[in-house]
Amino acid sequence: MIRNSLKKAVSVVMTGALLFGLAGCLNFGGGKKAVIEAADALASDMVSASASKLIKSSTLDKKSDEATTLTELLDGGDYSDDQLAYFKAVEGSIEYVVEEDTCNVSKGEASIDITFTIADYASVLDENYTDINELTSAIKKADTKEITFTAEFVQEDKEWICDNVGSKKFMKLYEYRYSEINLALTADMIAGFIDKTMSAFWLTSDGTYFDTDFIEYDYYFDSAVLEYSDRGTYVYYTLLKDGVAVFTSEEILFGSSTSISCRVEVSDVQTGKTSVFDAGTYSVELHMSDGDLIDSQSVSVQVSPEPTSTPGGGGNGGGTSSPGEGVYFDYYDTSFKNYVIEADWFDYDGYMTGDYTYTSDVQTIAFSIQVTDDCNKSITYFYAWTDQGSSDAIKDALNNPLYTNTVTPTTYSNGKYYDLDYPVNGGAQTGYYMLVVSDASTGEILLYGYCEVV
Repeated sequence: MIRNSLKKAVSVVMTGALLFGLAGCLNFGGGKKAVIEAADALASDMVSASASKLIKSSTLDKKSDEATTLTELLDGGDYSDDQLAYFKAVEGSIEYVVEEDTCNVSKGEASIDITFTIADYASVLDENYTDINELTSAIKKADTKEITFTAEFVQEDKEWICDNVGSKKFMKLYEYRYSEINLALTADMIAGFIDKTMSAFWLTSDGTYFDTDFIEYDYYFDSAVLEYSDRGTYVYYTLLKDGVAVFTSEEILFGSSTSISCRVEVSDVQTGKTSVFDAGTYSVELHMSDGDLIDSQSVSVQVSPEPTSTPGGGGNGGGTSSPGEGVYFDYYDTSFKNYVIEADWFDYDGYMTGDYTYTSDVQTIAFSIQVTDDCNKSITYFYAWTDQGSSDAIKDALNNPLYTNTVTPTTYSNGKYYDLDYPVNGGAQTGYYMLVVSDASTGEILLYGYCEVV
């Protein structure tokens, strides 16, 4: 009787253990299958890059910082067309495998690895592409890399819900969304930035230089070019005489400034020959570093048949070369130069510290032009001020002059002069004062220049 009772008890215990083990095995098998299915659905949503789907099918709180970050990254509407095309190309390269043998299920929790393969977009972005279609095509052909994400699930109402959407490891798949799409600049793109109205300001007004020891064309660009300084795009300029290159500059980093001064001295081209450029047609060409032409401007150079070094009547001035000409002032109308004996900034009271530099306590900023006896025209001049060298700042300043006056030449014991005075009375601001001189009758610009107050 005791023996039978013992056997029965043992049998009950063993049956219970077996039943429990069997139930556990059944639970594991069924749970595993459900987790794998949930992981497959999660991976599909991850590839689709839909923040709303991912948040809805996870435990992530919609109001959490993680949910906000995910939504802004995947569903944000501030992306450019180029960025969206890039995202589409990268997302089109993504494939995944749910690693079933890594599935672990225990007490309402589970984990499983998902391996994604994705284009190695970083290596593609290291190359220079000028067109977004070229870049997206390269993405499609790129090598791939693997990213493994261990998805963690919790069971809610018999459904397996991902519990680590928005985590640091989860977000690793979307690092491509932080990429900067820096397409290489083309010659046409750079040409589109040129401000032709400002660039033409510095070229001789009638397209001709007379007896010149330099040729210069200054390019001014839209201020947006400053955003491209980190692209590593270099340009250079050449000077051609009658179609033949005679000078090539060093390379210049595009975007480091809003202007490029293409200036060539006669000594750069005709060493030991003459003090002025030979007569002919000259062209300044701006090129990409690979030689592609961005822009070209032409100018004629003429040489006087006789020296003009002796001042005198009849419009034969201009023979005395002022040291600042072509540096901090220049002639816009070269015919006016024929009347000029000497021109430069003038110091009334000892406030100048250099050829074109005044101290801030200067009383009168002054530019003096000595002319021949037969020069009697009235001229109008104005001063404008800026503390910046960008084309936009210069434009604004020239459109808002500080001081305007009209004068005729005054005869002194040592000659005839235009006194282009600006009485600042000690109130000068540090920066640059620009001077523009024009014919009072016609409005044609005759001369322009600038001085600095420090």
